Amino acid sequence: MELPETSDAGRVPDQLVPQEDASGRLDAPVEASAEAGALTCTSCSSYDQPTALGPIASTLFELSGLAASRHHPGVLYAHNDSGDYARFFALDNEGGIVAEIDLKGAIDTDWEDMAMGPCATGSCIYLGDIGDNHLTRTEYAIYRVPEPETLPSDGRTLSVNYERFPFVYPDGAHNAETLLVHPSSGRLFVITKVGGVPSTVYEMPLPFKADQATTLILVTTVSVPAKAGVITGGDFHPCAERLLLRTYAALYELSNLPGAPLEALFAAAPVQVPALIEAQGEAVTYAADGRGYFTGSETVAGATSTLNFTSCP
Repeated sequence: MELPETSDAGRVPDQLVPQEDASGRLDAPVEASAEAGALTCTSCSSYDQPTALGPIASTLFELSGLAASRHHPGVLYAHNDSGDYARFFALDNEGGIVAEIDLKGAIDTDWEDMAMGPCATGSCIYLGDIGDNHLTRTEYAIYRVPEPETLPSDGRTLSVNYERFPFVYPDGAHNAETLLVHPSSGRLFVITKVGGVPSTVYEMPLPFKADQATTLILVTTVSVPAKAGVITGGDFHPCAERLLLRTYAALYELSNLPGAPLEALFAAAPVQVPALIEAQGEAVTYAADGRGYFTGSETVAGATSTLNFTSCP
């Protein structure tokens, strides 16, 4: 199966990327010039049935996050849950490892999700050290890595620079597995993983402050009902006011009304969309061109974990 590919024409034009000053502040995007061209990104009105693309490499024994590259067509980024060290991987369109990307000196307490988002270099990878199963942590963190301009093609290791943005919640410890970064505004949200009640949305206020503890802002609760199960991952659509949220058993898409504030998206009616049954489904990301989404599962004894793709008809 051919995956939808992006090209330079499918990347967010630099004129639409919020620019960041030395303090980490993201300013409002400016209008694109005529030379920049339009963003070749669309959304699906419906979805086909999912297809398994291939087995996920055994190195990703506890796959927890997925994100679609904006610089490298057909490449996905992925990382393990807790138990690994501070690294993530570039994958090909069958789940094989293209490159290992190391954050030397970083701490992987419990990395749970990742997202693509704007930054001063154009495109960055955000990694959420946000897991806290026992609610014992006193601080959490987001790591931000500029997306590499080039990648090895044979699984070799690449070391990258990064920033660390520590944070706390305004109301005590929380366990979370969902990190969201809006593709145009750069606003960053964390959604809690909690049973029995709807999950809560928190926002990291701008400007982001490297190496300074920031208190998140309570935004709202999500519309996905508690009976649907705990929320284990999510992603903003790259070019539309849409959002994917998944549980172990199902996947939901939320769509905002035209002109509605971003916060209203979390309250939109959830629509269940196709997803393969996965042993322990946690990871999800839209394709870079918006025409479908990828999912993946942790490896569970007796079950093969595959990279799965669902496209527009």
